[in-house]
Amino acid sequence: MTVILRINKRWIAILGLIIGILIIQSFNISQPYPPVPPLPAIDIAQYWPSPVEDGHCDGKIFVYQIPDSIQVPKAVRDGRCHESNYNSEVILYNQLVDPDSTIHKLYVTQNPDEASFFFIPFFGSCYLYHCWSLHGWDWDERCDVDSRYVDPLMNIVIQDLPFWNASQGKDHVMIHPMDKTFTYYDHNSRFQPAIFLTTVGDKRRIWANRHRFQRDIVIPSATRLIHHLNIDISQYLTQDGHPKNGNKRDIFALFHGCCGDVQPGDLYSNGIRSLLFQYFQHYRGYDIGTGLADMDYAEKLARTKYGLAPMGWTLDTTRIWEYIAFGVVPVVIADGIIEPFERDLDWDSFIVRVRRDEVHRLDEILHGIDDVTYEYKRRKLWEHGRSVGLEKDAWHYIVRDLCRMNDIDRPVNLHLGY
Repeated sequence: MTVILRINKRWIAILGLIIGILIIQSFNISQPYPPVPPLPAIDIAQYWPSPVEDGHCDGKIFVYQIPDSIQVPKAVRDGRCHESNYNSEVILYNQLVDPDSTIHKLYVTQNPDEASFFFIPFFGSCYLYHCWSLHGWDWDERCDVDSRYVDPLMNIVIQDLPFWNASQGKDHVMIHPMDKTFTYYDHNSRFQPAIFLTTVGDKRRIWANRHRFQRDIVIPSATRLIHHLNIDISQYLTQDGHPKNGNKRDIFALFHGCCGDVQPGDLYSNGIRSLLFQYFQHYRGYDIGTGLADMDYAEKLARTKYGLAPMGWTLDTTRIWEYIAFGVVPVVIADGIIEPFERDLDWDSFIVRVRRDEVHRLDEILHGIDDVTYEYKRRKLWEHGRSVGLEKDAWHYIVRDLCRMNDIDRPVNLHLGY
């Protein structure tokens, strides 16, 4: 009897110990950890990205003047080409030559001897867009672009003036904002030494011939809503980027574009858009279609939380710039894309990236983003992301990259006031 009592006491003690441990663990689990304080501020030079007004050099740009007999007429640039999504070349050029613009005052010089860079006003995209409009939108038509435009223009740059030959063209800048970049021109070898500004940034081997690493600078695209129709965003959103009149962003995810009949194995969009149209189109909160009237689209952008940006024929899509302008957090579905000015702009702070092999989990991924994280991205987008647009700070970022490419290190404060 004594032995049994001792055994029972031992088991009672062990059981009590176990219960005690469980109570302690339960108590610890139920008690939240102390809040983690934010890190203290440090010297601004240690932060990335650095403020846009901290220039890398005081690089001056000399802009070539091309005779009217050769140049794409201004009436065409301001007319037909104004509607084009390839209009980056005209917008950026106009900023350079407008004597009242901040860009002109900061960077342009009339003295080629003090210039660090030379800008060639090449409007090849406008030439071709106008050509296609005259030929029933036959995208294979070229309207003798090489013999009538490329060669005469480059003859002036290479043969009539000394600046190209002084550097073999390496400090010259041209814009090629179309999806096939410089490959539209058979005589593109004539301007290959120049630095190209292009809207297409692509790490994939398949298009390596269209993007030259370390010699191209990826720039934003023009868009119909923002740069042709000149829609006033303030009519739709408050100064903080929220919908006006107390409305909410009640559209969870938006996509309107080509093409409703895409199949999973298609080359176009690498099949990505097939899942949008065949599946996510039917999900609650998703607004997916093949197109909307301009004002209807603007109204929906102002109500949208996430904007889907799946690749098309190329990785970049112009709609991402409409999303950014309206404070819509872009969801970039384009493996291998190079976004504009990645060395100076923290894209991941205001976009969501979804890889092709994860698109089927799109809804799970987006709903997995908590409200605090979403608001962080939305705020970063509104405060910093929008600054990268063509009508904003694009030239400041371009000049930064030009300084790097030419190994010019002369830091300067641009005194932009922000």
